[in-house]
Amino acid sequence: MSVGRSASGRALIRTGDGQREYDVVVGADGHRSVTRALVAPDVRPVPAGHLVWRGTIPLTALRDRPKPLELLRTAWVTLGFPGGHGVFCLIPGAAPETLLPAYAIYGSPPRSAAPSAPVSTAYVRSIAEEHFPAEGADIVARGEHAAQALHPVADFVVPRAAVPPFLLAGDAASVTRPHAAGGAVKALRDALCLERALRGPAWAAEALYRYADERGAEGARLVELGRRLGRELVEHTPDRAGMGPADVEAWSRAALNGTASYLYGRMRRP
Repeated sequence: MSVGRSASGRALIRTGDGQREYDVVVGADGHRSVTRALVAPDVRPVPAGHLVWRGTIPLTALRDRPKPLELLRTAWVTLGFPGGHGVFCLIPGAAPETLLPAYAIYGSPPRSAAPSAPVSTAYVRSIAEEHFPAEGADIVARGEHAAQALHPVADFVVPRAAVPPFLLAGDAASVTRPHAAGGAVKALRDALCLERALRGPAWAAEALYRYADERGAEGARLVELGRRLGRELVEHTPDRAGMGPADVEAWSRAALNGTASYLYGRMRRP
């Protein structure tokens, strides 16, 4: 499939079945969006310089460890260490009403590793064993042998989320560092904003401009929030061992800088 402009300025979509013209094309085609190449051809992902290891384990793996399972049923757990942090939570499984213990560990690659060299997944286990309580280290170790993936962290935001007849939504328009955990909600709000804009009496192009004004600003806000949290949680971590509840609260407020976040708005030290 390819996306382009027709001689009349409308959107031209080519597929194996032929080609058709459209008044509006919504590019909700992810972080490798082909539509974005038309709207913002110069935008490229900006590397954060650190990595995230994500893993899951079966819920049954914690059957003999009721304490961490009970905690995960009621809380999102954040564990800090010098140069990074880890989060633990329960996420929906493939089957209805099933849950999976999941973790995401953020940190820099080993100093001895060459820039292009692959990072062993065992490296994250050594981080967990050195810095996390035994229950957290155990979840990471089990995840290494079950379902674990390693991703470089990067972000970007387009200068303009719509250039008629094209509109970008979801990760096609902006990708935030995952510290803010706002990608899914961002995409839902994009869809709601587009619905409101298209229901109005304006022409399609005017509706797309209204969408771009609202969602472009929100995408930029989320990207900046992710960068601030990345600096505080990975790049320039505080001395967490010496922080009390008041210190954590002050650090959280400074990192958020007036931005709302359902994850870090009410942080506390365990």
